[in-house]
Amino acid sequence: MRYNDINYQGLRKAIEHSRRRLQPYREKRVAAVREFVGRNYSDTGSRDRVPVNMLELFISTYARQLIANRPQVRITPRVKRLAPPANELALATNHVLQEMDIESTLRVAVVDALFSIGIVKVGVTEPAQEPMRGFLHEAGQPFAECVGLDDWVHDMSARSMEECGYMGHRYRVPTALLRESDLFANSSDIPTITKSLYNESGDIRAEAIGQSDIYHGGFDEEYSELWEIWMPDVGRVITFVAGENGMPEKKVREVEWDGPASGPYHFLKFTDVPGNTMPLPPVATLIDMHDLANRVFRKLGRQAERQKDVVGYRGSAEQDAKNVQTSADGEVIRMDDPQNINTYKFGGIDDKNLAFLLQVKNLFNYYGGNIDTLGGLGPQSGTVGQDKLIAESASRRLADMQESTKTFAKDVCSAVSHHIFHDDTSIIELEKEVPNTDIKVPFVYDKGRKDADFFDFNFDIEPHSMASQTPGEKMQSLRELVNTFIGPLLPSLQQQGISIDGREIIRLASELSQLPELANIFTGIEPVQAQQTPEPQNRQTEIVRTNRPGATPRGQDDAMARMMMSGDGPGVQPSEAAAVQRPVG
Repeated sequence: MRYNDINYQGLRKAIEHSRRRLQPYREKRVAAVREFVGRNYSDTGSRDRVPVNMLELFISTYARQLIANRPQVRITPRVKRLAPPANELALATNHVLQEMDIESTLRVAVVDALFSIGIVKVGVTEPAQEPMRGFLHEAGQPFAECVGLDDWVHDMSARSMEECGYMGHRYRVPTALLRESDLFANSSDIPTITKSLYNESGDIRAEAIGQSDIYHGGFDEEYSELWEIWMPDVGRVITFVAGENGMPEKKVREVEWDGPASGPYHFLKFTDVPGNTMPLPPVATLIDMHDLANRVFRKLGRQAERQKDVVGYRGSAEQDAKNVQTSADGEVIRMDDPQNINTYKFGGIDDKNLAFLLQVKNLFNYYGGNIDTLGGLGPQSGTVGQDKLIAESASRRLADMQESTKTFAKDVCSAVSHHIFHDDTSIIELEKEVPNTDIKVPFVYDKGRKDADFFDFNFDIEPHSMASQTPGEKMQSLRELVNTFIGPLLPSLQQQGISIDGREIIRLASELSQLPELANIFTGIEPVQAQQTPEPQNRQTEIVRTNRPGATPRGQDDAMARMMMSGDGPGVQPSEAAAVQRPVG
């Protein structure tokens, strides 16, 4: 397709068609977000009570596992002579990513992908656009921002994102700045748009969950809406002004795309659907069980509220019944005819419904990838070894999602690095370490240090840089490293003149165990000369195993369900019935 062959009217109609095709996906996303926030978040949250918020448990568990920290980039050269420029580019990229607070952007994108699809736009703020994009965007600096599905459009007739003829998003800018800017043509009569909680098709936007109305008291500036459409086939970015219906109306700008070949938009998808551009999000497979569990739980709650105990008596025992009614707990009363007074129970929780609820809970945990294990909600088996195996098995599905997230973060960070490398005007003050020393040398990263080609570098994310690791987990890793790796090698290391800095180990242990007093215990320690290590002596180790009865959440639920469906009937062993009352662990 040639640049001058673009049919702008046809493009606008195609965008309107794709927006209509995306409406069901937007509606499903908003419905899921309503269930996620529940009824107590705002006036426009879930319509019903959500006492068993399984979606919140799933989202919070997986979001923490997928992106907890800022990714650290690693850039290696294709040839050894480019090692210094590669190291400097990595330092510059990590510095800019920290300034951008990239982890917050990626975390929002991960949550979006769990509900639908995660979209991040990467670009460079032009000087004339700096006041339009907000106070957090500096002129000439790269930016990475999330694009919500409510403001997104792509070619829905394509079978994959790579086949899309167009894609883009809608954003709001102050009308006065838009009219005064030299970036846009025919901008003098640009219309203002009243902010709405609904999209052009009438479906509600996700932001409406947190607000029930829009303030129009004159405090806000007048705003207009722009559609920025990227066309991969022709390498152009076309900007349209949105009309009163929110759809593209008039072209005001058209420029060549100056950035990575992958374009300005990056996508996070966890499960691709063959022949479709929209993925199958994890929440879509779990929300039915979440809804079913809450409907059953609400029904059990109504049954519990209707349950009542009444005292019945024969006419001859009327005085005895009055004595029972007016007596206090533990009081001794006279009863002439106690056998004619009885307590009767009416209503109450249905045992089979409660057993069914427990099974739905287990199914949600199963299809959610063993959330109890990933979230550390308690032991899942009777032994530590079995729990470790279960955790490793549960993490296989999580590992696949982590790999997708890592690839997505790599693409985003690589695009940021691309813009840094090709920006000849930016000046970044940094420090780099001299190898094998603690000396740091300041330097300025500018165009004088970019004497290579960007494609001469291999771009990657440091493994585990985004993973969550608590101080306790770090302490456990340190303990295992010292006991299983450093300890056995210590005699050989000392023979080679290598010693361990005990003070540094004590400092790390004090910091990770959150016991600063520990460092004060070891005072006045002076380095000593390495002594000859005696020959290791043979020691005999005796392993004693002690069986301590415990219980697991799944075992308790299973035993309770069978007890409710069959009373104390067959299939429930005495030890299983006792495990229901036993603490977990």
